[in-house]
Amino acid sequence: MTTSKEDATTAEAEAFLTPSPPLPPHEDAVWTRTNESRKATQYLRLVLELTMAAMIGVLLANLVHERNGGKRSPVPTFPRKVYTFLPDPQYVRDDMLFDEHDTLHTLHNWIPLSAQARGYIHLPTYSSYPLLSTPFSISITPNTTGPAYMMSVFHQLHCLSYLAARYQQGYAGTRLTAEVAHHSAHCLDYLRQSVMCAGDTNLEGEGEGEGAGPGWGSRHECVDYDAVLAWANEHSTMSWRSGLMPGEAVL
Repeated sequence: MTTSKEDATTAEAEAFLTPSPPLPPHEDAVWTRTNESRKATQYLRLVLELTMAAMIGVLLANLVHERNGGKRSPVPTFPRKVYTFLPDPQYVRDDMLFDEHDTLHTLHNWIPLSAQARGYIHLPTYSSYPLLSTPFSISITPNTTGPAYMMSVFHQLHCLSYLAARYQQGYAGTRLTAEVAHHSAHCLDYLRQSVMCAGDTNLEGEGEGEGAGPGWGSRHECVDYDAVLAWANEHSTMSWRSGLMPGEAVL
C-alpha cells in the first residue's frame, strides 16, 4: 500500500517536471515575430520619450535664461498708439529754409523731442545682453562715468536735425567742408537703414486737407512716444539740458 502511494507521488512529480513539447514551426515563428515587434515598439517609445524630455529641457533652459537676464535687450516693449500725420509748423516751416537763424530757431524746438541726456541710457548690466556692442563711457554724475548706449530713435532725430541745418547752409552758399560731407553722408545712410529697419507698413491714401502732400492725414499705429521718452529719462545718464541753452542750439 505504501509502495503504491510512493509510485503515484513519483509519477505525479515526473509529469509536472516534464518539459512541454516544442511548438510547431509555424507557431514558433509567429511568437518570434511578435516578440521582435514588441521590442521594436518599446525601443521606439523610449526614443520618443527621450526626445520629448530633451525638448522640454531646452524650453525650460530658455525660460530660465530669459528670467535671469537672457533677454536680447533691456528696453521694454512699449505700448502702441495711433497718430495722424500732419504738418506741424512748430517743428518744420516752409519759409524757415530761407534764413539760417529761422532754421536753427525752428530746429531748436526739436530738443524736447529728445531725452534729457540726448538719448544716452545708463546700462551697468550690459554684459548680460550678448548682442550689445561695446558701450560708450558717459558721465553719470558730474564726477563719475559709466557704461551707456544711445537709443536709436534719438540718434535718428539728431541726424535729421543736422541734415536740415546743413541743407539750409548749402543753399545759402556755405562752403562744404570734409567734416560736414562725412557727417552728412553718415546721417543719410544711417537714416536710410533706420527707415528700412522700422519698416512702417501703415497704409496711406491721398493727402487730406488743403494743399496737403502725400501722406498727410494718414493714421499710423506707432510706438507710444511719450512712453519711450519717459523710459529713456528714467534710465538716462547725466542730463545735458539747462535753462540757459541759446535759442539756436539744436540736437
